[in-house]
Amino acid sequence: MTTISPGMVQRQERVETIAVFGAGLLLAVLATGFAWWHGDQHGMPELLDWQVSAFSDLGEDDQAIHSALSSASEEIGWYNYDFNTWPTPDELDEMLMPPFFKDAFWEQHGHVAWKLLAQASVNDGGATAYLGSNGTNPDQSSYLLVFQHRHLGAAYSNQSEIWTFPGQTPVLPTGYKAETLVKAGWRQVVAYRGDDEVARLKGN
Repeated sequence: MTTISPGMVQRQERVETIAVFGAGLLLAVLATGFAWWHGDQHGMPELLDWQVSAFSDLGEDDQAIHSALSSASEEIGWYNYDFNTWPTPDELDEMLMPPFFKDAFWEQHGHVAWKLLAQASVNDGGATAYLGSNGTNPDQSSYLLVFQHRHLGAAYSNQSEIWTFPGQTPVLPTGYKAETLVKAGWRQVVAYRGDDEVARLKGN
């Protein structure tokens, strides 16, 4: 019969504690290294040929219009949900909603003319599109706010996209799917956050 002294038990417990601590530390180091390597290798997703960056590819006026459209798209989507209709540019002007509202912002960024080109409906589905064109500032683009395909019977359509066309006089689209817009010369604006865009450009 073997007698185990209290000292032996304490030493064994210390060894087990050290082993557990070491294993946890090794796991943390491996996880940190994997995360660092994975982020460094992949970074932010690359833009496709038919996409532009809201952060680095748009001029001052285009960035301002894009920002205003991003905010307006949320309100327009909820308006459609509440009233089952799409507000016209004139109604959005009356609602004081940039970039449709003819205020100092509108004057500063090119007096863009807005049209409602298409309207999705509960009964017919389809897409909704707002066109902004004929801006008066140099190097200003044209703009398209698109609420993509709405399924029949759907009460809400808030999946919006913003597209730009080089120049103030755009080619009017014959449809609003990505392939159709790209073939007509439109480019989709991708709005990474500023920090994300810097990371994407630097590759880390």
